[in-house]
Amino acid sequence: MSSQQETAGITLEVPRVADCSLKVTLGPGDRLYVVGANGSGKSALIQFLITTHQGKKIRRISAHRQTWMESGSIDFTPLRRRQFDQQLRNRETNSQARWRDFYGQDRQSAVLFDLVAKENARARSIAQHIDAQESERATEVASASEPPFKQLNELLRLGTLAVSLENTNDEEIIARHRISGANFSITQMSDGERNAVIIAATVLTVEKGTTILIDEPERHLHRSIIEPFLSALFQRRPDCIFVVSTHEISLPVAHPETRSLIVRSCAWKGDMAHAWDVDLLDKNTELPEDLKRAVLGSRKRILFVEGDDSSSLDLPLYRVLYPDISILPKGSCGEVMRAVKGLRGLGNFHEIEAFGLIDRDDRPDDEVRRLANEYVYALDVPSAEALYYCSDSIAAVALHQAGSLLKNADELRKTAIKKALDTLKEEGIAERMAARRCERQVRNLLMSELPNSDSIRENPMEPICASIPSPFPDELRRFKTLLADNKLDDLVARYPLRKSRVFDVIAKSLHLSGRDNYERTLLSRLQVNLELAQSLRQRIQSLSEALVIQA
Repeated sequence: MSSQQETAGITLEVPRVADCSLKVTLGPGDRLYVVGANGSGKSALIQFLITTHQGKKIRRISAHRQTWMESGSIDFTPLRRRQFDQQLRNRETNSQARWRDFYGQDRQSAVLFDLVAKENARARSIAQHIDAQESERATEVASASEPPFKQLNELLRLGTLAVSLENTNDEEIIARHRISGANFSITQMSDGERNAVIIAATVLTVEKGTTILIDEPERHLHRSIIEPFLSALFQRRPDCIFVVSTHEISLPVAHPETRSLIVRSCAWKGDMAHAWDVDLLDKNTELPEDLKRAVLGSRKRILFVEGDDSSSLDLPLYRVLYPDISILPKGSCGEVMRAVKGLRGLGNFHEIEAFGLIDRDDRPDDEVRRLANEYVYALDVPSAEALYYCSDSIAAVALHQAGSLLKNADELRKTAIKKALDTLKEEGIAERMAARRCERQVRNLLMSELPNSDSIRENPMEPICASIPSPFPDELRRFKTLLADNKLDDLVARYPLRKSRVFDVIAKSLHLSGRDNYERTLLSRLQVNLELAQSLRQRIQSLSEALVIQA
Protein backbone atom coordinates (compact mmCIF):
# COMPACT_ATOMS: atom_id res chain seq x y z
CA MET A 1 0.00 0.00 0.00
CA SER A 2 1.36 3.44 -0.95
CA SER A 3 1.97 6.16 1.62
CA GLN A 4 -0.84 8.18 0.06
CA GLN A 5 -3.26 5.30 0.58
CA GLU A 6 -2.04 4.85 4.16
CA THR A 7 -2.78 8.51 4.85
CA ALA A 8 -6.29 8.15 3.44
CA GLY A 9 -7.02 4.95 5.37
CA ILE A 10 -7.05 3.79 8.97
CA THR A 11 -5.69 0.82 10.89
CA LEU A 12 -7.99 -0.49 13.60
CA GLU A 13 -5.87 -2.23 16.25
CA VAL A 14 -8.23 -4.15 18.53
CA PRO A 15 -6.85 -5.35 21.89
CA ARG A 16 -7.86 -8.96 22.44
CA VAL A 17 -8.85 -10.49 25.75
CA ALA A 18 -6.50 -13.47 25.57
CA ASP A 19 -4.23 -12.86 22.58
CA CYS A 20 -2.19 -10.25 20.75
CA SER A 21 -4.00 -7.32 19.20
CA LEU A 22 -5.85 -7.77 15.93
CA LYS A 23 -4.95 -5.26 13.20
CA VAL A 24 -7.47 -4.41 10.49
CA THR A 25 -6.28 -1.98 7.80
CA LEU A 26 -8.96 -0.18 5.83
CA GLY A 27 -8.67 2.08 2.80
CA PRO A 28 -11.13 3.97 0.57
CA GLY A 29 -13.65 1.54 -0.89
CA ASP A 30 -13.26 -0.95 1.98
CA ARG A 31 -16.23 -2.06 4.07
CA LEU A 32 -16.15 -3.81 7.41
CA TYR A 33 -19.11 -5.29 9.26
CA VAL A 34 -18.81 -5.46 13.05
CA VAL A 35 -21.20 -8.29 13.94
CA GLY A 36 -22.28 -9.60 17.32
CA ALA A 37 -25.19 -10.25 19.62
CA ASN A 38 -26.68 -7.54 21.86
CA GLY A 39 -24.31 -6.63 24.70
CA SER A 40 -21.23 -8.15 23.06
CA GLY A 41 -19.37 -4.82 22.90
CA LYS A 42 -19.94 -3.61 19.32
CA SER A 43 -20.78 0.00 20.25
CA ALA A 44 -17.87 0.08 22.68
CA LEU A 45 -15.58 -1.00 19.84
CA ILE A 46 -16.91 1.81 17.63
CA GLN A 47 -16.21 4.27 20.47
CA PHE A 48 -12.71 2.81 20.82
CA LEU A 49 -12.07 3.37 17.11
CA ILE A 50 -13.09 7.05 17.40
CA THR A 51 -11.04 7.64 20.54
CA THR A 52 -7.88 6.07 19.10
CA HIS A 53 -8.11 7.88 15.73
CA GLN A 54 -8.43 11.51 16.75
CA GLY A 55 -7.47 13.81 13.90
CA LYS A 56 -8.70 11.38 11.24
CA LYS A 57 -11.72 12.15 9.06
CA ILE A 58 -14.36 10.08 10.88
CA ARG A 59 -18.13 10.53 10.94
CA ARG A 60 -20.31 8.48 13.27
CA ILE A 61 -24.01 7.72 12.82
CA SER A 62 -24.74 6.36 16.29
CA ALA A 63 -27.17 3.62 17.27
CA HIS A 64 -28.92 5.95 19.72
CA ARG A 65 -29.26 8.70 17.13
CA GLN A 66 -32.18 11.11 17.36
CA THR A 67 -34.58 10.43 14.50
CA TRP A 68 -37.21 13.12 15.14
CA MET A 69 -36.81 16.64 13.78
CA GLU A 70 -38.17 19.91 15.14
CA SER A 71 -38.51 21.43 11.65
CA GLY A 72 -37.25 21.27 8.10
CA SER A 73 -35.94 24.83 8.26
CA ILE A 74 -32.27 25.57 7.58
CA ASP A 75 -31.42 27.45 10.78
CA PHE A 76 -27.63 27.04 10.75
CA THR A 77 -25.29 29.80 9.53
CA PRO A 78 -21.88 28.96 8.00
CA LEU A 79 -20.16 30.25 11.16
CA ARG A 80 -22.45 28.22 13.44
CA ARG A 81 -21.77 25.16 11.28
CA ARG A 82 -17.99 25.49 11.70
CA GLN A 83 -18.34 26.03 15.46
CA PHE A 84 -20.55 22.96 15.75
CA ASP A 85 -17.89 20.80 14.06
CA GLN A 86 -15.38 21.70 16.75
CA GLN A 87 -17.91 21.09 19.55
CA LEU A 88 -18.80 17.72 18.09
CA ARG A 89 -15.16 16.60 17.77
CA ASN A 90 -14.61 17.40 21.43
CA ARG A 91 -17.68 15.41 22.51
CA GLU A 92 -17.20 12.38 20.23
CA THR A 93 -14.18 11.15 22.21
CA ASN A 94 -16.07 11.38 25.51
CA SER A 95 -16.79 7.89 26.87
CA GLN A 96 -20.46 8.84 27.34
CA ALA A 97 -20.80 9.22 23.54
CA ARG A 98 -21.10 5.43 23.40
CA TRP A 99 -24.62 5.68 24.80
CA ARG A 100 -25.50 9.38 24.85
CA ASP A 101 -26.49 11.50 21.83
CA PHE A 102 -24.78 14.86 22.33
CA TYR A 103 -26.32 17.68 20.26
CA GLY A 104 -29.01 15.42 18.77
CA GLN A 105 -31.06 18.22 17.18
CA ASP A 106 -27.96 20.13 16.05
CA ARG A 107 -26.70 17.01 14.25
CA GLN A 108 -29.93 16.97 12.24
CA SER A 109 -29.66 20.67 11.43
CA ALA A 110 -26.02 20.32 10.45
CA VAL A 111 -26.58 17.51 7.96
CA LEU A 112 -29.50 19.39 6.35
CA PHE A 113 -27.30 22.50 6.13
CA ASP A 114 -24.51 20.44 4.50
CA LEU A 115 -26.93 18.99 1.95
CA VAL A 116 -28.21 22.43 0.90
CA ALA A 117 -24.68 23.90 0.91
CA LYS A 118 -23.41 21.15 -1.37
CA GLU A 119 -26.32 21.67 -3.77
CA ASN A 120 -25.71 25.42 -3.82
CA ALA A 121 -21.96 25.00 -4.37
CA ARG A 122 -22.64 22.86 -7.45
CA ALA A 123 -25.17 25.39 -8.79
CA ARG A 124 -22.73 28.32 -8.24
CA SER A 125 -19.97 26.50 -10.11
CA ILE A 126 -22.24 25.90 -13.10
CA ALA A 127 -23.52 29.51 -13.02
CA GLN A 128 -19.97 30.92 -12.92
CA HIS A 129 -19.03 29.03 -16.07
CA ILE A 130 -22.22 30.18 -17.81
CA ASP A 131 -21.51 33.81 -16.80
CA ALA A 132 -18.00 33.40 -18.23
CA GLN A 133 -19.57 32.08 -21.46
CA GLU A 134 -17.94 28.69 -20.89
CA SER A 135 -20.99 26.63 -21.79
CA GLU A 136 -19.01 23.46 -22.52
CA ARG A 137 -17.30 23.64 -19.14
CA ALA A 138 -20.67 24.27 -17.44
CA THR A 139 -22.06 21.17 -19.15
CA GLU A 140 -19.05 19.13 -18.00
CA VAL A 141 -19.54 20.24 -14.39
CA ALA A 142 -23.26 19.49 -14.58
CA SER A 143 -22.75 16.02 -16.02
CA ALA A 144 -19.85 15.13 -13.68
CA SER A 145 -22.12 14.92 -10.64
CA GLU A 146 -25.84 14.83 -10.01
CA PRO A 147 -27.46 17.39 -7.67
CA PRO A 148 -27.23 16.18 -4.05
CA PHE A 149 -31.01 16.19 -3.56
CA LYS A 150 -31.40 14.06 -6.68
CA GLN A 151 -28.76 11.66 -5.34
CA LEU A 152 -30.53 11.55 -1.97
CA ASN A 153 -33.89 10.76 -3.54
CA GLU A 154 -32.38 8.01 -5.69
CA LEU A 155 -30.88 6.43 -2.57
CA LEU A 156 -34.29 6.54 -0.88
CA ARG A 157 -35.87 4.93 -3.94
CA LEU A 158 -33.25 2.19 -4.00
CA GLY A 159 -34.10 1.59 -0.36
CA THR A 160 -37.74 1.12 -1.48
CA LEU A 161 -38.88 4.15 0.57
CA ALA A 162 -41.95 6.00 -0.71
CA VAL A 163 -40.70 9.53 0.02
CA SER A 164 -38.49 12.17 -1.60
CA LEU A 165 -37.17 15.54 -0.39
CA GLU A 166 -37.23 18.99 -1.99
CA ASN A 167 -35.40 22.20 -1.09
CA THR A 168 -37.69 25.23 -1.16
CA ASN A 169 -35.63 28.42 -1.65
CA ASP A 170 -32.96 27.33 0.88
CA GLU A 171 -35.45 28.03 3.67
CA GLU A 172 -37.22 24.75 4.33
CA ILE A 173 -36.89 21.15 3.19
CA ILE A 174 -40.19 19.42 2.53
CA ALA A 175 -41.11 15.80 1.89
CA ARG A 176 -43.16 14.46 -1.02
CA HIS A 177 -44.96 11.12 -1.06
CA ARG A 178 -43.71 9.19 -4.07
CA ILE A 179 -47.06 7.58 -4.93
CA SER A 180 -49.67 10.22 -4.04
CA GLY A 181 -47.49 13.26 -4.77
CA ALA A 182 -48.65 14.94 -1.52
CA ASN A 183 -46.24 17.40 0.15
CA PHE A 184 -45.74 17.44 3.92
CA SER A 185 -43.22 18.55 6.54
CA ILE A 186 -40.19 16.33 7.06
CA THR A 187 -41.11 16.34 10.74
CA GLN A 188 -44.09 14.16 9.77
CA MET A 189 -42.06 11.46 8.06
CA SER A 190 -42.01 8.04 9.70
CA ASP A 191 -39.12 7.06 11.98
CA GLY A 192 -37.75 4.81 9.24
CA GLU A 193 -37.94 7.52 6.58
CA ARG A 194 -36.22 10.11 8.79
CA ASN A 195 -33.59 7.54 9.75
CA ALA A 196 -32.86 6.76 6.10
CA VAL A 197 -32.73 10.47 5.20
CA ILE A 198 -30.20 11.27 7.93
CA ILE A 199 -27.99 8.29 7.04
CA ALA A 200 -28.11 9.03 3.30
CA ALA A 201 -27.56 12.78 3.69
CA THR A 202 -24.60 12.19 6.00
CA VAL A 203 -22.99 9.75 3.56
CA LEU A 204 -23.51 12.11 0.61
CA THR A 205 -22.01 15.16 2.30
CA VAL A 206 -18.89 13.83 4.06
CA GLU A 207 -15.47 14.63 2.64
CA LYS A 208 -13.62 12.24 0.35
CA GLY A 209 -11.66 9.65 2.34
CA THR A 210 -13.93 9.85 5.41
CA THR A 211 -14.43 6.76 7.56
CA ILE A 212 -18.18 6.44 8.04
CA LEU A 213 -19.24 4.54 11.17
CA ILE A 214 -22.85 3.36 11.05
CA ASP A 215 -24.00 1.78 14.30
CA GLU A 216 -27.06 -0.47 13.93
CA PRO A 217 -28.44 0.84 10.60
CA GLU A 218 -31.31 -1.63 10.98
CA ARG A 219 -32.87 0.48 13.75
CA HIS A 220 -36.25 1.74 12.48
CA LEU A 221 -35.64 0.13 9.05
CA HIS A 222 -36.99 -3.22 7.87
CA ARG A 223 -34.56 -5.85 6.59
CA SER A 224 -36.01 -5.62 3.07
CA ILE A 225 -35.11 -1.90 3.05
CA ILE A 226 -31.72 -1.84 4.73
CA GLU A 227 -30.01 -4.43 2.49
CA PRO A 228 -30.53 -2.58 -0.83
CA PHE A 229 -30.16 0.78 0.94
CA LEU A 230 -26.66 -0.06 2.23
CA SER A 231 -25.70 -1.46 -1.18
CA ALA A 232 -26.68 1.85 -2.76
CA LEU A 233 -24.71 3.83 -0.14
CA PHE A 234 -21.60 1.72 -0.72
CA GLN A 235 -21.87 2.20 -4.47
CA ARG A 236 -22.44 5.94 -4.18
CA ARG A 237 -19.31 6.62 -2.06
CA PRO A 238 -16.48 4.31 -3.18
CA ASP A 239 -14.07 7.04 -2.01
CA CYS A 240 -14.98 6.45 1.65
CA ILE A 241 -14.50 3.68 4.22
CA PHE A 242 -17.61 2.09 5.77
CA VAL A 243 -17.63 0.38 9.17
CA VAL A 244 -21.10 -0.98 9.94
CA SER A 245 -21.95 -2.36 13.39
CA THR A 246 -24.97 -4.67 13.42
CA HIS A 247 -26.65 -7.67 15.00
CA GLU A 248 -28.64 -8.25 11.78
CA ILE A 249 -26.90 -11.27 10.30
CA SER A 250 -28.50 -10.82 6.87
CA LEU A 251 -26.41 -7.70 6.19
CA PRO A 252 -22.94 -9.29 5.95
CA VAL A 253 -24.51 -12.35 4.33
CA ALA A 254 -26.04 -10.08 1.66
CA HIS A 255 -22.68 -8.35 1.08
CA PRO A 256 -20.14 -11.18 0.89
CA GLU A 257 -17.55 -8.83 -0.63
CA THR A 258 -17.08 -7.24 2.80
CA ARG A 259 -14.99 -8.42 5.72
CA SER A 260 -16.70 -9.17 9.03
CA LEU A 261 -15.32 -8.57 12.50
CA ILE A 262 -17.04 -11.02 14.85
CA VAL A 263 -17.44 -9.63 18.39
CA ARG A 264 -18.33 -12.21 21.06
CA SER A 265 -17.64 -10.28 24.28
CA CYS A 266 -15.46 -7.59 25.83
CA ALA A 267 -13.65 -6.82 29.09
CA TRP A 268 -14.29 -3.59 31.00
CA LYS A 269 -12.33 -1.26 33.27
CA GLY A 270 -14.82 1.08 34.89
CA ASP A 271 -17.05 2.45 32.14
CA MET A 272 -14.52 1.75 29.37
CA ALA A 273 -14.10 -1.47 27.39
CA HIS A 274 -10.40 -2.26 26.98
CA ALA A 275 -10.27 -5.69 25.27
CA TRP A 276 -12.50 -7.81 23.05
CA ASP A 277 -13.00 -11.45 22.07
CA VAL A 278 -12.93 -10.95 18.30
CA ASP A 279 -12.19 -12.75 15.05
CA LEU A 280 -11.79 -11.34 11.55
CA LEU A 281 -13.51 -13.16 8.70
CA ASP A 282 -12.23 -12.46 5.21
CA LYS A 283 -14.49 -11.79 2.24
CA ASN A 284 -16.87 -14.56 1.17
CA THR A 285 -16.39 -16.45 4.46
CA GLU A 286 -19.29 -18.19 6.17
CA LEU A 287 -20.27 -16.81 9.58
CA PRO A 288 -19.79 -19.17 12.55
CA GLU A 289 -22.81 -21.20 13.63
CA ASP A 290 -22.72 -19.95 17.23
CA LEU A 291 -23.12 -16.37 16.01
CA LYS A 292 -25.90 -17.38 13.64
CA ARG A 293 -27.77 -19.02 16.50
CA ALA A 294 -27.28 -15.96 18.68
CA VAL A 295 -28.49 -13.32 16.23
CA LEU A 296 -30.42 -15.02 13.42
CA GLY A 297 -34.10 -15.07 14.10
CA SER A 298 -36.90 -14.64 11.61
CA ARG A 299 -37.72 -16.57 8.45
CA LYS A 300 -35.25 -16.03 5.59
CA ARG A 301 -35.37 -16.55 1.84
CA ILE A 302 -32.21 -16.62 -0.27
CA LEU A 303 -31.75 -16.47 -4.03
CA PHE A 304 -28.36 -17.73 -5.23
CA VAL A 305 -27.19 -16.35 -8.58
CA GLU A 306 -24.17 -16.97 -10.76
CA GLY A 307 -21.07 -14.78 -10.47
CA ASP A 308 -18.33 -13.97 -7.98
CA ASP A 309 -18.40 -10.19 -8.18
CA SER A 310 -20.99 -8.71 -5.85
CA SER A 311 -20.76 -5.42 -7.78
CA SER A 312 -22.04 -7.07 -10.96
CA LEU A 313 -25.18 -5.96 -12.76
CA ASP A 314 -27.23 -8.91 -11.58
CA LEU A 315 -27.25 -8.22 -7.83
CA PRO A 316 -28.65 -4.66 -7.68
CA LEU A 317 -31.28 -5.51 -10.30
CA TYR A 318 -32.52 -8.66 -8.57
CA ARG A 319 -32.43 -6.91 -5.19
CA VAL A 320 -34.80 -4.26 -6.55
CA LEU A 321 -37.06 -6.79 -8.29
CA TYR A 322 -37.20 -9.09 -5.23
CA PRO A 323 -36.70 -6.77 -2.22
CA ASP A 324 -37.82 -9.32 0.39
CA ILE A 325 -35.17 -11.87 -0.59
CA SER A 326 -31.40 -11.92 0.05
CA ILE A 327 -29.50 -12.22 -3.25
CA LEU A 328 -26.13 -13.97 -2.99
CA PRO A 329 -23.56 -14.62 -5.76
CA LYS A 330 -22.29 -18.20 -5.79
CA GLY A 331 -19.80 -18.58 -8.65
CA SER A 332 -20.72 -21.11 -11.33
CA CYS A 333 -24.11 -22.64 -12.11
CA GLY A 334 -22.92 -25.86 -10.45
CA GLU A 335 -22.16 -23.98 -7.23
CA VAL A 336 -25.60 -22.37 -7.35
CA MET A 337 -27.22 -25.81 -7.67
CA ARG A 338 -25.15 -27.23 -4.81
CA ALA A 339 -25.93 -24.25 -2.55
CA VAL A 340 -29.68 -24.59 -3.14
CA LYS A 341 -29.60 -28.36 -2.62
CA GLY A 342 -27.48 -28.01 0.53
CA LEU A 343 -29.73 -25.45 2.20
CA ARG A 344 -32.90 -27.19 1.09
CA GLY A 345 -31.50 -30.38 2.64
CA LEU A 346 -31.29 -28.71 6.04
CA GLY A 347 -35.08 -28.95 6.38
CA ASN A 348 -36.35 -26.49 8.97
CA PHE A 349 -32.87 -25.52 10.20
CA HIS A 350 -32.99 -21.70 10.55
CA GLU A 351 -36.19 -21.85 8.45
CA ILE A 352 -34.23 -20.95 5.32
CA GLU A 353 -35.81 -21.24 1.87
CA ALA A 354 -33.28 -21.33 -0.96
CA PHE A 355 -33.76 -20.70 -4.68
CA GLY A 356 -31.30 -20.53 -7.56
CA LEU A 357 -31.17 -18.51 -10.79
CA ILE A 358 -28.77 -19.57 -13.57
CA ASP A 359 -28.30 -18.87 -17.27
CA ARG A 360 -30.18 -21.27 -19.51
CA ASP A 361 -27.13 -21.85 -21.77
CA ASP A 362 -29.23 -23.74 -24.35
CA ARG A 363 -30.31 -26.38 -21.86
CA PRO A 364 -33.11 -28.58 -23.26
CA ASP A 365 -36.66 -28.11 -21.94
CA ASP A 366 -36.66 -31.35 -19.92
CA GLU A 367 -33.52 -30.29 -18.06
CA VAL A 368 -35.00 -26.86 -17.36
CA ARG A 369 -38.12 -28.52 -15.91
CA ARG A 370 -36.01 -30.89 -13.79
CA LEU A 371 -33.99 -27.98 -12.37
CA ALA A 372 -37.18 -26.03 -11.59
CA ASN A 373 -38.39 -29.01 -9.56
CA GLU A 374 -35.17 -28.59 -7.55
CA TYR A 375 -35.86 -24.82 -7.07
CA VAL A 376 -33.22 -23.76 -9.62
CA TYR A 377 -34.59 -21.62 -12.45
CA ALA A 378 -33.01 -20.94 -15.85
CA LEU A 379 -32.90 -17.36 -17.11
CA ASP A 380 -33.78 -17.60 -20.79
CA VAL A 381 -31.52 -14.71 -21.79
CA PRO A 382 -27.71 -14.55 -22.06
CA SER A 383 -27.31 -12.18 -19.09
CA ALA A 384 -28.94 -9.52 -16.92
CA GLU A 385 -28.27 -6.95 -19.66
CA ALA A 386 -31.30 -8.39 -21.46
CA LEU A 387 -33.41 -6.92 -18.63
CA TYR A 388 -31.53 -3.63 -18.35
CA TYR A 389 -31.69 -2.92 -22.10
CA CYS A 390 -35.04 -4.33 -23.21
CA SER A 391 -37.47 -1.89 -24.84
CA ASP A 392 -39.50 -1.40 -21.64
CA SER A 393 -36.36 -0.39 -19.71
CA ILE A 394 -35.16 1.97 -22.45
CA ALA A 395 -38.61 3.62 -22.54
CA ALA A 396 -38.59 4.14 -18.75
CA VAL A 397 -35.16 5.79 -18.79
CA ALA A 398 -36.15 7.90 -21.82
CA LEU A 399 -39.24 9.14 -19.96
CA HIS A 400 -37.13 10.08 -16.93
CA GLN A 401 -34.56 11.90 -19.07
CA ALA A 402 -37.26 13.71 -21.02
CA GLY A 403 -38.56 15.26 -17.81
CA SER A 404 -35.08 16.47 -16.83
CA LEU A 405 -34.07 17.71 -20.29
CA LEU A 406 -37.46 19.05 -21.42
CA LYS A 407 -37.39 16.75 -24.45
CA ASN A 408 -39.94 14.42 -26.00
CA ALA A 409 -39.73 10.98 -24.37
CA ASP A 410 -40.87 9.05 -27.43
CA GLU A 411 -38.33 10.77 -29.65
CA LEU A 412 -35.56 9.99 -27.15
CA ARG A 413 -36.63 6.34 -27.05
CA LYS A 414 -36.80 6.02 -30.84
CA THR A 415 -33.40 7.69 -31.26
CA ALA A 416 -31.77 5.36 -28.73
CA ILE A 417 -33.21 2.24 -30.37
CA LYS A 418 -32.30 3.41 -33.89
CA LYS A 419 -28.71 4.19 -32.92
CA ALA A 420 -28.45 0.82 -31.17
CA LEU A 421 -29.64 -0.99 -34.29
CA ASP A 422 -27.32 1.08 -36.49
CA THR A 423 -24.40 0.12 -34.25
CA LEU A 424 -25.25 -3.58 -34.65
CA LYS A 425 -25.10 -3.12 -38.44
CA GLU A 426 -21.41 -2.20 -38.28
CA GLU A 427 -19.03 -4.51 -40.09
CA GLY A 428 -18.17 -7.74 -38.30
CA ILE A 429 -20.63 -7.42 -35.40
CA ALA A 430 -23.21 -9.84 -36.83
CA GLU A 431 -20.54 -12.51 -37.37
CA ARG A 432 -19.05 -11.99 -33.91
CA MET A 433 -22.38 -12.16 -32.12
CA ALA A 434 -23.56 -15.21 -34.08
CA ALA A 435 -20.28 -17.03 -33.40
CA ARG A 436 -20.50 -16.33 -29.66
CA ARG A 437 -24.07 -17.58 -29.59
CA CYS A 438 -22.96 -20.76 -31.43
CA GLU A 439 -20.12 -21.49 -29.02
CA ARG A 440 -22.35 -23.04 -26.35
CA GLN A 441 -24.51 -24.81 -28.94
CA VAL A 442 -21.46 -26.48 -30.49
CA ARG A 443 -20.26 -27.71 -27.09
CA ASN A 444 -23.66 -29.18 -26.29
CA LEU A 445 -23.98 -30.84 -29.72
CA LEU A 446 -20.50 -32.34 -29.51
CA MET A 447 -21.21 -33.72 -26.03
CA SER A 448 -24.40 -35.35 -27.29
CA GLU A 449 -22.44 -37.08 -30.11
CA LEU A 450 -19.72 -38.54 -27.89
CA PRO A 451 -19.91 -42.33 -27.35
CA ASN A 452 -21.10 -43.74 -24.02
CA SER A 453 -19.21 -46.30 -21.94
CA ASP A 454 -20.91 -49.28 -23.65
CA SER A 455 -19.91 -48.06 -27.10
CA ILE A 456 -16.32 -47.49 -26.01
CA ARG A 457 -16.11 -51.00 -24.50
CA GLU A 458 -17.62 -52.67 -27.58
CA ASN A 459 -15.32 -50.83 -30.03
CA PRO A 460 -12.07 -50.45 -28.09
CA MET A 461 -9.83 -49.92 -31.14
CA GLU A 462 -11.97 -47.50 -33.13
CA PRO A 463 -11.05 -43.78 -33.09
CA ILE A 464 -13.50 -41.64 -31.15
CA CYS A 465 -14.88 -39.04 -33.52
CA ALA A 466 -17.78 -36.63 -33.43
CA SER A 467 -19.00 -34.70 -36.43
CA ILE A 468 -21.77 -32.12 -36.34
CA PRO A 469 -23.04 -29.54 -38.83
CA SER A 470 -22.05 -25.99 -37.96
CA PRO A 471 -24.95 -23.92 -36.57
CA PHE A 472 -23.15 -20.71 -37.56
CA PRO A 473 -24.79 -20.06 -40.98
CA ASP A 474 -28.31 -20.41 -39.54
CA GLU A 475 -27.42 -18.29 -36.51
CA LEU A 476 -25.92 -15.56 -38.70
CA ARG A 477 -29.06 -15.50 -40.86
CA ARG A 478 -31.20 -15.27 -37.71
CA PHE A 479 -29.19 -12.31 -36.38
CA LYS A 480 -29.40 -10.45 -39.69
CA THR A 481 -33.14 -11.13 -39.99
CA LEU A 482 -33.84 -9.82 -36.48
CA LEU A 483 -31.68 -6.78 -37.23
CA ALA A 484 -33.48 -6.10 -40.52
CA ASP A 485 -36.82 -6.36 -38.71
CA ASN A 486 -35.62 -3.92 -35.99
CA LYS A 487 -36.20 -6.53 -33.25
CA LEU A 488 -33.90 -5.07 -30.60
CA ASP A 489 -35.64 -6.96 -27.77
CA ASP A 490 -35.02 -10.30 -29.49
CA LEU A 491 -31.40 -9.39 -30.22
CA VAL A 492 -30.73 -8.37 -26.61
CA ALA A 493 -32.44 -11.51 -25.34
CA ARG A 494 -30.47 -13.90 -27.58
CA TYR A 495 -26.97 -12.49 -28.11
CA PRO A 496 -24.23 -11.30 -25.72
CA LEU A 497 -24.39 -7.67 -26.85
CA ARG A 498 -22.24 -6.56 -23.91
CA LYS A 499 -19.34 -7.66 -26.14
CA SER A 500 -20.24 -4.76 -28.45
CA ARG A 501 -20.48 -1.04 -27.66
CA VAL A 502 -24.24 -0.93 -28.15
CA PHE A 503 -25.12 -0.38 -24.47
CA ASP A 504 -22.93 2.72 -24.25
CA VAL A 505 -24.56 3.98 -27.45
CA ILE A 506 -28.01 3.60 -25.88
CA ALA A 507 -26.91 5.46 -22.74
CA LYS A 508 -25.38 8.37 -24.64
CA SER A 509 -28.40 8.61 -26.94
CA LEU A 510 -30.42 9.24 -23.78
CA HIS A 511 -27.96 11.98 -22.72
CA LEU A 512 -26.33 9.91 -19.99
CA SER A 513 -22.57 9.74 -19.55
CA GLY A 514 -22.33 5.97 -20.02
CA ARG A 515 -23.89 2.62 -19.27
CA ASP A 516 -23.12 2.85 -15.52
CA ASN A 517 -25.21 6.01 -15.27
CA TYR A 518 -27.95 4.44 -17.41
CA GLU A 519 -28.11 1.36 -15.20
CA ARG A 520 -28.28 3.42 -11.99
CA THR A 521 -31.08 5.48 -13.52
CA LEU A 522 -33.01 2.35 -14.47
CA LEU A 523 -32.69 0.97 -10.93
CA SER A 524 -34.11 4.19 -9.52
CA ARG A 525 -36.97 4.08 -12.04
CA LEU A 526 -37.85 0.58 -10.90
CA GLN A 527 -38.58 1.99 -7.44
CA VAL A 528 -41.36 4.23 -8.75
CA ASN A 529 -42.57 2.33 -11.80
CA LEU A 530 -44.39 -0.74 -10.57
CA GLU A 531 -45.47 -1.69 -14.10
CA LEU A 532 -41.84 -1.73 -15.26
CA ALA A 533 -40.80 -3.91 -12.31
CA GLN A 534 -43.62 -6.34 -13.08
CA SER A 535 -42.65 -6.39 -16.77
CA LEU A 536 -39.05 -7.33 -15.92
CA ARG A 537 -40.18 -9.96 -13.44
CA GLN A 538 -42.32 -11.51 -16.16
CA ARG A 539 -39.16 -11.99 -18.23
CA ILE A 540 -38.04 -14.35 -15.43
CA GLN A 541 -41.53 -15.79 -15.18
CA SER A 542 -40.75 -19.24 -13.79
CA LEU A 543 -38.75 -17.84 -10.86
CA SER A 544 -41.24 -15.05 -10.17
CA GLU A 545 -44.14 -17.48 -10.11
CA ALA A 546 -42.26 -19.82 -7.75
CA LEU A 547 -41.47 -16.99 -5.34
CA VAL A 548 -45.12 -15.95 -5.23
CA ILE A 549 -46.24 -19.52 -4.61
CA GLN A 550 -43.63 -20.00 -1.85
CA ALA A 551 -44.33 -16.65 -0.16
